Amino acid sequence: MSVALLTGCGDDGASGAGNADRSAAQGQPQSSPAQVVQATNKKTTQAETARIKLATTVDAGGNSETITGSGVLDLQDGTSRMRMGQGGQQLEQRIVNQVLYQKPPAASGQLPEGKSWMKVDLQRLNRSQGTGGPAMSDPANSFAYTKSLSEKDVRKVGEETVNGVSTAHYRVDLDLSKLAEGDSAQERKLRAQLGDNVPVDLWIDEDGLTRRQQIRMTVKDTAQTGGAGASAQQAQAKVVMDFSGFGTEVDVAAPPSADTVDVTDKVSQQSGTSSQTN
Repeated sequence: MSVALLTGCGDDGASGAGNADRSAAQGQPQSSPAQVVQATNKKTTQAETARIKLATTVDAGGNSETITGSGVLDLQDGTSRMRMGQGGQQLEQRIVNQVLYQKPPAASGQLPEGKSWMKVDLQRLNRSQGTGGPAMSDPANSFAYTKSLSEKDVRKVGEETVNGVSTAHYRVDLDLSKLAEGDSAQERKLRAQLGDNVPVDLWIDEDGLTRRQQIRMTVKDTAQTGGAGASAQQAQAKVVMDFSGFGTEVDVAAPPSADTVDVTDKVSQQSGTSSQTN
């Protein structure tokens, strides 16, 4: 459900927001906003696991819909288990070995008889879309864009409390050319789908751990128009992830294969159609 990325190489010499403030007080050089944001990737991943709360809100055509979720997450390999819902509808989601499993409500009619889980191979999905870039559905894939940030991409907004924890709030102007990792076709696809401006907000605690991440996107559905011009249907999307309980146990297993149906190709076809550009 998130715009993605996991591992990055942050500056080993950089420290978290609180550590930066303490360094300044002790007469040591203060880390820049970009260094703090780069360092939170490494520090948060080193925490290994966390509890996560997720809220995705989409506004389109005067209508607003919000999907919420909560669960546990392995910050190093992406294994996760979440219960997600919209209105009165609930589903369970797991990610194991880069395979996404979703269990929709039994009465939804989305699955063949005898099957209870949908399966999407995220690696195969990426390959079918012709990109080595990140999948867009893994909550763990949330920090690696920090490795390519420059000073001009990041600024400090202020000090705020998130879920009872004191944090420093930073804003990142995501560079889609860097996110595409030099793949010009992928960059065009990202800009067609997400627009040119993708702000990412991070709330980082005094230990350098990310406590909240918010991503805003203008999502364009070109499937209705066959192109990425002004006539493409647009929706405003906001994804908020809260992290807590670092070090919590994450014990997640894939559902029995007999209970799953692989919908990777179907998802790939839908995604490919909606991302066509002229």
